[in-house]
Amino acid sequence: MTAASDTLTGLWYLACPSRALVKSAMVRRIFFNDPIVLGRTKDGAPFALRDVCPHRGAPLSKGRICDHDKAAVECPYHGWRFRTSDGGCAGVPSLSENDAFDPRPISVQKYDLHEANGVIWIFHGERANAPPPALGLSEDFRPKTVTTVTAHGPFDEAVIGLIDPAHTPFVHRQWWWREGRASEEKTKHFEPTPLGFRMPPHRPSSNSRIYGFLGGAPTTEIEFRLPGVRLETIRNDKHTILGLTAMTPTEKNATQIIHIIFWDMALLSAIRPVAARMADSFLAQDEAILNAQNKNLSRIDHRPLYAGDPDTPAQWYYALKKAWVETGSTFESFQNPLTAKTLHWRT
Repeated sequence: MTAASDTLTGLWYLACPSRALVKSAMVRRIFFNDPIVLGRTKDGAPFALRDVCPHRGAPLSKGRICDHDKAAVECPYHGWRFRTSDGGCAGVPSLSENDAFDPRPISVQKYDLHEANGVIWIFHGERANAPPPALGLSEDFRPKTVTTVTAHGPFDEAVIGLIDPAHTPFVHRQWWWREGRASEEKTKHFEPTPLGFRMPPHRPSSNSRIYGFLGGAPTTEIEFRLPGVRLETIRNDKHTILGLTAMTPTEKNATQIIHIIFWDMALLSAIRPVAARMADSFLAQDEAILNAQNKNLSRIDHRPLYAGDPDTPAQWYYALKKAWVETGSTFESFQNPLTAKTLHWRT
C-alpha cells in the first residue's frame, strides 16, 4: 500500500474514457496523490508521465508535444524534453555544445497504460506485472454513457459502496429502479475469482423494474475485482449490457468514480440521452451519501460495525486487500483467501 492514500499497488486503475484524450494534446490529472500528465502523440498513442519536470518542477502538461526523433513532451519553463515512450530526457535546448553535462540519465516517471473498448487503464506500480483488465466484450463495444463524480473520504469506503447490497433501496430511489416495491428476501451465491469474487449469472431480482425493459429472460452476473472495479453484465438471448464502475484514488481522501455503460441494443441507443441522465442520477446519489458520510469520518475516529450477511462483502474486500499485500502485491503471487459462499439479505 502507499503511505499517501493506503491504496494497493501492482494493479490497474481506470484513468479515463479514450475520448478524453485527443491527438497532440495533454491533460493534467491527480492519481494516487501524484500529478500525472495524460496525452496522445500525433500518431494516437496514449501516454502518461509524472507531471513534474525534474529541472525546476514545472508541470509538463502546460508544455507541448513535439517530435525529436521520437515523440516527446516539452517543458513550458525551459524546454527540457522527455520521451513519451519511456520518460527519458531527449534534450536540453539551453546546453552549449561545449557543456559537459549529460542529460541522458535524467527521466520522469512513466506510467503504463492499457487501452481497450474505449477505456484507458493506468498501472499503479513499478511494472505492469498484472494482466490488463478484460471486460468480456468484443472489440467493437464502446462506451455509450460515461458518468464521473468525485467522492470525498476514505478510498475504502468508496469501494465498499460498490459491493454493499443493503444501501440500494435507501440511497437509490428511482421509479425505474425499485421505488415503492416491498423488500424481498434475497439468496445469492458467490464464488472467488482471480482478483475478487462474483455472483455467477442468475435471474435478476423481480423487484427491479429496469430488467423487464430488456425482454426475453435476462441473466445478470456481478463481479468485484481489486483494486475497486465492479462489473454487472446483463444478457438475454440477443444482447449484452455491461455496467462498469471503477474507483481510482486522486488526491488524499478523494476518489474518482467512473460509471460506464456498454450495450449493443439499438433501442437503448435511440434513448441514449435518457439513459445517460438515469446513470448520472444514480451515481450522484452515491456521491452525495459518501460525501455526507465523510463529514463525520473526517472529524471522528469511527470504527465500523459489520452486521451479518449484508456486510460480508465489505469484510471480503478487506480480506482481499490484506492477502494482496501479504503475498507480495503481484498477480503471480496473489492467493485469493475467499471460498464460495451463499449469502442472505433483504432489499
